[in-house]
Formats: sequence, C-alpha cells, structure tokens
Amino acid sequence: MKKYVFDASVLLRAILDKEEKAARKVKEIFSEVGSKKAEAYSSSFLVLEFANGVRFSLNDSSYALLVWERFAELPINFFSFNQNHLQEILKLSYQLNTTVYDTSYHFLAKLLGGTFVTCDKQYYQKAKKLGDIVFI
Repeated sequence: MKKYVFDASVLLRAILDKEEKAARKVKEIFSEVGSKKAEAYSSSFLVLEFANGVRFSLNDSSYALLVWERFAELPINFFSFNQNHLQEILKLSYQLNTTVYDTSYHFLAKLLGGTFVTCDKQYYQKAKKLGDIVFI
C-alpha cells in the first residue's frame, strides 16, 4: 500500500487554494486514501505548524476556524517520534543543513517506506538526493 507523508506547506497551499497544482495532488492522494489504496501520515508536529500557518495566512479568524475544520477532517495518521528517531533526525538535519521540522517529515517517509509530499522548494533542493520525496 502506498504511504504519503505531508508537511504543512503542501496542506496549507491546498486547503487555502493558494496553488492549484497542490490542491489537485492533495485531492488525488486523499482520493486514494479514501479508496484504501494509500495511507496518509505526518508527524504530530503538523497540527501546530498548520495552525500557525493559518494564523499568519489569514486575517479573518472565522474563516481560519473553517479552514481548521477542513484540516481536522483529513484522514491523517499522526506519528510520534521516539528518542532514537529524534537523534537520527537531528543528525540528518545537520548533514542537509535543514530544519529539524522539515527533516522530520522526510525521515518519517523513509521510515515508513513512503513518499514525502512538500511544497518547500528549499528543503526539496537540499534533500532530493535522499529520494522518497516529491515537490509540488
């Protein structure tokens, strides 16, 4: 079964309709999830990162709450890292010269044998050599 790992960048762009390509890809993936052909994952950190992205993308708090509800309905399995995972993520973030946050999503995809889906071009450029990543 396919496994996809999402970061906040792709979900924010898709749900806020800021990028048509991201919205199409996310819809396509969640269609696969709905038909049991794939599973969606992310780290437990995604919840706070997404909420923060909404906070600083929207001035209308009522609309922000509607966006939050759309996000909360997504069938995402949340993963919590253990100490060994965090040590590996920290090492890898130094090797790639990337944030621990971004690196953790990619690490999770590799750990699960899945694909990391992102709209973060800077991270993608630094980490694409590791594989298991798609830039939208």
